[in-house]
Amino acid sequence: MTPEELQRLRVNSFLQLAKEEWEVASEIRGKHRRQAAYFLQQCVEKLLRGVLETESVPAGPMHNIRGLADLLPKEHPLFDRFLELDELSPAATRYRYPSPRGTVADFDERRLAALLPKVEALMKDAGAVLKKFAEQK
Repeated sequence: MTPEELQRLRVNSFLQLAKEEWEVASEIRGKHRRQAAYFLQQCVEKLLRGVLETESVPAGPMHNIRGLADLLPKEHPLFDRFLELDELSPAATRYRYPSPRGTVADFDERRLAALLPKVEALMKDAGAVLKKFAEQK
């Protein structure tokens, strides 16, 4: 497999994972807001990592949306769209583990409802970029 083929395969895999995580978030949002927020964060992260892969930018193990978006060229057409969803970054951990005080944080239903259409629109737009890249010959 050539490096270009591997890169296209990775981009396609990031898109596949993002779609799956979007579907899970959509399905559980009514009963499990914390977990839905986590899967939304993961969806955005996978889209962002896929876009970074199309730009040949190594991302490392970071999970912070702002930190990953800052690896993109500032003029990238999706840069601001990713930054707009940085409020999901804490969902990678905050809503999945007890706080130092032993409490469990909640994810506001209105915030979740406001974020879902933004992530859905990003799925469409970033997904089109990733799909186009993955289908290159």
